[in-house]
Amino acid sequence: MITNRISESGKNFKLFPILFAFSIILGILSLFWQFWLVSIGVFYAVAIIYFATKDRYYGILNIHVAALSILLLHALPSTFLIIGKQIPLTSTEMLRLLLSICVGIVGYVAGAVSLGKLFKINKNTAFKLSKDFNSLFWLTYKYRYLLTIIVLLVILRWGLNPFGMSYAESIMYRKETPGIFQYLHLLIPTVFSSIILSMISIIGDVKKYRKLSWLSYALIVLVILSIIGGHRMWIISILFCLLAVTYSILRKRRLVLVLIVLFFILAFITSGAVRAARSGSSLAKDFRNFYEYFANMKNKSLIDLMWGFSDFTAPFSTFITLVKNIPSNLSYDFYAPIKDFSLLIPTIIYPNRPLPYSQWYVKTFYPKLFAAGGGLTFYIMGFGYLFAGPVGVFIYLFLFGALFEWINRFFRMVGGAAGIFLYSYFFGQLFTFVRDCGFISFIKNGILLNFLIPISLVYLFVLFLNVFRFKRE
Repeated sequence: MITNRISESGKNFKLFPILFAFSIILGILSLFWQFWLVSIGVFYAVAIIYFATKDRYYGILNIHVAALSILLLHALPSTFLIIGKQIPLTSTEMLRLLLSICVGIVGYVAGAVSLGKLFKINKNTAFKLSKDFNSLFWLTYKYRYLLTIIVLLVILRWGLNPFGMSYAESIMYRKETPGIFQYLHLLIPTVFSSIILSMISIIGDVKKYRKLSWLSYALIVLVILSIIGGHRMWIISILFCLLAVTYSILRKRRLVLVLIVLFFILAFITSGAVRAARSGSSLAKDFRNFYEYFANMKNKSLIDLMWGFSDFTAPFSTFITLVKNIPSNLSYDFYAPIKDFSLLIPTIIYPNRPLPYSQWYVKTFYPKLFAAGGGLTFYIMGFGYLFAGPVGVFIYLFLFGALFEWINRFFRMVGGAAGIFLYSYFFGQLFTFVRDCGFISFIKNGILLNFLIPISLVYLFVLFLNVFRFKRE
């Protein structure tokens, strides 16, 4: 017995030199940015395979696959430019940048897996939740023609542009108007929007008839017109809705991957076209600019197309700037989480509230742009890095991984047509996650203001219609 233990101890002891040598090699490799670049690819691939195979319902369309892919999609164009030395970075800056991304992916996966282990679904609660939400969805689908009339009336009143005004006018409006009044101004066109109604119509048609009705096709056209008007993210949301509702059919035909690739190419091209369109001073000029962008595409260089793709490159550029300046020129902001919480208080109540970090960034690095009312989107890893470097990135991505796992479980509990609808509408908020200024800021903007309130008001309106109808009968 003692002899066997000594023998086993001897075998384990032989592993120590091997592990020690392996650790030394990893330690040396980790001093080179190329190691972290390769690690990002490896960790991302492992995470995608894990989440896609674990989720039998959505598969590769799983919320974690989408969140991580969008996170890296924002980093990819700039990373190519960095490697090609078109964006100058020192080896140390490159190391900090790639280390933060790598650590962020690990943190996100750790958060999602941790909550998955702790969070258990109660079957009775899930059944009741699914029944209630799917009843609401089909009730809303029942009133889709009436809702279409309301959406058209809202468009006649507010127009296709988000603010009902030109881009230049909207900059001044956002500069002079408190955020709470901006939100209330946009609430009705958000609740009665073509994107919400088109998703309800598409999902209801496919689930009930396995084909799209003329109304769904008409609403898709209306969504495309609204995209040209300025609702850029709607192209992503409507394409994802079509993929999600037909996933079980397309998966058998092995067309999903092809469609996803085409989906991102279309989003890439349309993003630039919409940005070009929005430079006009009227809706007619927006449409002319939109057409001219496609007409002149053959004459555009890669850099020109990157400008069109700046919805993805601009947020990551803010992260690059922070890496260049922190901690060499600026100190870490250890109060960032407290300032993040303060964003829950409206400015009309707390006028001296700290600026959102997207505005802080513009004020710090581009004061003239800030004074003119301009702005830039912020990269979520930049918020974590500003807080505590790579450690801060890990912490914040861990929190987001846990949050999205909870949301994922909720959508799966709802299930059916309602679950697909909620996930499809929430999908657009994953871009808000990448471009927002913090964890609490995302909960406020991405979940509460832009998701829960609009969906709740749509359902409340439909319930009111139904009660009013039964009272009259």
